[in-house]
Amino acid sequence: MTSPNLFDDVRELPDEEAARQFSQLIGLDDLKAILVKQARLLLMPDLLDEWSRKHHNTVLPCVSDFSRRPPLIVFSGDVGTGKTTLADSFGDPVARTEGLAKVTLLRLSLMTRGRGAVGEMTHLVSQAFDEVVELAKKGTNSSGKPSSAVVFVIDEGDALAESRATEQMHHEDRAGVNVLIRGIDRLARERLPGLVVLCTNRVESLDPAVMRRAAVHHQFQRPSDGQRELVLRNALGETFGDSEYQDLARLTGPNRNGKKYGYTFSDITQRFIPNLLIEAFPDSPVTFELAKSVLDRLEPTAPFGLTEPETKR
Repeated sequence: MTSPNLFDDVRELPDEEAARQFSQLIGLDDLKAILVKQARLLLMPDLLDEWSRKHHNTVLPCVSDFSRRPPLIVFSGDVGTGKTTLADSFGDPVARTEGLAKVTLLRLSLMTRGRGAVGEMTHLVSQAFDEVVELAKKGTNSSGKPSSAVVFVIDEGDALAESRATEQMHHEDRAGVNVLIRGIDRLARERLPGLVVLCTNRVESLDPAVMRRAAVHHQFQRPSDGQRELVLRNALGETFGDSEYQDLARLTGPNRNGKKYGYTFSDITQRFIPNLLIEAFPDSPVTFELAKSVLDRLEPTAPFGLTEPETKR
């Protein structure tokens, strides 16, 4: 049983909701495929041993080095680009591919940052890692191959892992970074089937010691024209023809209305599409003209650090 004050979300994968989330991350197929492979090898390094013996008749020295990598994955990039959704859902295909009984997803609560009391954040984050470690230990067996695994997601990770070189950084915050590093190192040292996934909009602010431990760092960008077109087609099916979808992809891109940035994935799926449906319901079909009208009144989310109005007045 996990402590509710430490984690905002606790889920056991695979489940249908996580599978749906993962499949609906349109335009990220290459990233999803390599991430699942990376996660499998970090959780189950024996897979790489087997591969090496099969293809090279020995375990290559670099394979042993790979197995000692800290189990930290960093997702960085702009808002609305799929970091959190992917972090929450990639454990589903990992569990299914490897036949694991479960992958437990734990999302660190913002409450663990504490309320300013001396030692509070350090204690709460340390306690969270203790629970992650105990769950991961339950997934190990005498054969060495895990029967289950843990994915520990730290969203807005810069709030916890900010560089200790920052002049304004409080002693308590520095202690929190130290606890984070110790927790990651503990999972690596004990070779437990657990991953730490740290998501951030401000990768440049992360402590260098944290970044040095990242076995994997994926940088997320706003979608390209082709990716936006794929997302629109997936949502609206055969509503429009090829040229109309291409026009909508262009209209949701950069360099429109003086903006140097285009729509994010979530701008399209969570704002544009719902607004389009609401505008059409209950008496009208979705039309190209209606879609353009909605876009004229809906600005893309500004990149992190910029402050701009969301809609035209």
